Amino acid sequence: MKLFLKATLVLLLFIVCGCATTPVRHSDAIKVPPDRVLSYQDVNNKTTSAIVITRDEGYLGSGCYYAVFINSILSARFNPGETAKFSIEPGEIILKVGRDLLGNGLCGVGQDEWTQRETILRAHETKYFRLTIDVNGKTDIQRAD
Repeated sequence: MKLFLKATLVLLLFIVCGCATTPVRHSDAIKVPPDRVLSYQDVNNKTTSAIVITRDEGYLGSGCYYAVFINSILSARFNPGETAKFSIEPGEIILKVGRDLLGNGLCGVGQDEWTQRETILRAHETKYFRLTIDVNGKTDIQRAD
């Protein structure tokens, strides 16, 4: 009986640890295809700043896109290990991440749960963020530089 409990505990720890997402360096990530990068792609004399977002790799949530809104505009739909760069005017920026609103089936569960962060961009500044999912399925966006 003790051996069974130990084996079960080891298996559960392996499953939980295996489900956590792991960071990907933006330079090693795959670019989000153009059909899923939906805004902030125009570079001009006003959009001198940039945000680079990279989604972690891992099993958790891997079958679903996760959406990123920048200043309330749907900006991209990410798969694991993907990255996208957004050209933005300097100032206060609000980033919101969560399950893709276009997801169906299990990918549609939890579409009303979002995490929001704000950041200030200065002119000619680039900030890096990672889109991460914890073992409870909670989405977050964190600074990565």
